Amino acid sequence: MGFLVYCDNKGCGKDQEPVLDVNTGEVFCTECGKSIKTVTEFAKRQMKALGQVKRAVKKQQAFSVKCNACNRENPPKIGEKNKIVCSFCDAELTDLPKPFQQVIRNFIRSQRKDL
Repeated sequence: MGFLVYCDNKGCGKDQEPVLDVNTGEVFCTECGKSIKTVTEFAKRQMKALGQVKRAVKKQQAFSVKCNACNRENPPKIGEKNKIVCSFCDAELTDLPKPFQQVIRNFIRSQRKDL
């Protein structure tokens, strides 16, 4: 359990566990999402130590795979000779199982028809 703080924003005022943005040093209410200004530096250090911090949300995309050549993750594309390639560097993704490659091909082709 972390620090419980009353939100100082008009219209909220709820007792909740806020999160610290470690990049800006701001504390945000988990109920209304606005910045709370009455949190001390001591409390901010303790929140950081307890892991009560704002985390980046990783965007999920269908059939995203990590490329071994460029180490980036994104849905692949179909290259020359019907090969599955990285959408960033065009390197062939040879480590994918054949059934998964076929599923990706079918998915990509179905997306093209919808456009």
